[in-house]
Amino acid sequence: MKNHFYNIKTQILIVLVLFVSTILIKSQISGNQVYKNQNSYQNNRVQISDSKNIYTTDSTMVINVNVLLNKKADFLKITLGLSEEAESPKKAIEKINVRIQNFIRKLSLLGIKKENFFVDFIAQTKVYDVSLSDDKKLISEKIKGFEIKKNIIITISNHSEIEKIISYASDYQIYDIIKVDYMNDDLEKIHQELLYEANKIANRKKEEYLKSYKKEIIGNPTMNYSLNYIFPASQYQQYSAYESSDFDLMRGYYNNDLMIKKMERKSKTFYYEGIPYNGFDKIINNQDPEIGIQYIMNISVKYDFKKNR
Repeated sequence: MKNHFYNIKTQILIVLVLFVSTILIKSQISGNQVYKNQNSYQNNRVQISDSKNIYTTDSTMVINVNVLLNKKADFLKITLGLSEEAESPKKAIEKINVRIQNFIRKLSLLGIKKENFFVDFIAQTKVYDVSLSDDKKLISEKIKGFEIKKNIIITISNHSEIEKIISYASDYQIYDIIKVDYMNDDLEKIHQELLYEANKIANRKKEEYLKSYKKEIIGNPTMNYSLNYIFPASQYQQYSAYESSDFDLMRGYYNNDLMIKKMERKSKTFYYEGIPYNGFDKIINNQDPEIGIQYIMNISVKYDFKKNR
């Protein structure tokens, strides 16, 4: 009977270890931006209507134009997270700073300059533990030490450097890749080029309509436009449903012993799916496979017609 209870306690301990391991795995995953955003994937999607884009009455005409630009990033910002524990805040700061300085020094081998780094102090928190009294009747909570959290923000211009940075970071126990931001330099130039393309298409549609229906425009047209920025982080979709191992508690078939049924670990991944191309009058750089930023220019031009008598 004693061995029977011992086996049950051992099996329960295994279950607890597996449960804690699963939580730790998910805690690391939750720091990854793409895992966070996939939950709100549909909310971040921009939908472009592919319905008719010329609206007319006997006195007006409204032309809508949508243009999509796929643009490579001119530079990327990588945010890495790290933490350090010690018995005092001073020692924790000293230890984490040594790791950061050595990491930055090693990245200089990639030609990344010091002005391309920024260290962001995130938090200082107390770390608690518990102790058991001598008579084994009282469990007390006590401060074990302090934890310092910092983020390292790195700007690079070459996408191929990301893997090298991650590899170097692991040498200093920096494992949390929080996010990668895609950026372009000359947004005003992008804006003007897309507006030019959209107006060119609107003028072509106007001329085709006037040629077909013999209408006469009076006065000057009015125009409204908008420019949307779609960043890659909001455009990833989950491919599978499971990541961590699953297990069930069950009783034995021939006896009442507690057993654990462990399920096979399933893989999970994500893939990039940009804005669907339906509904656009023109798509620029649609053959480039490199993931970048998508810009959507929409214009609406209203013309007044001379009424027929």
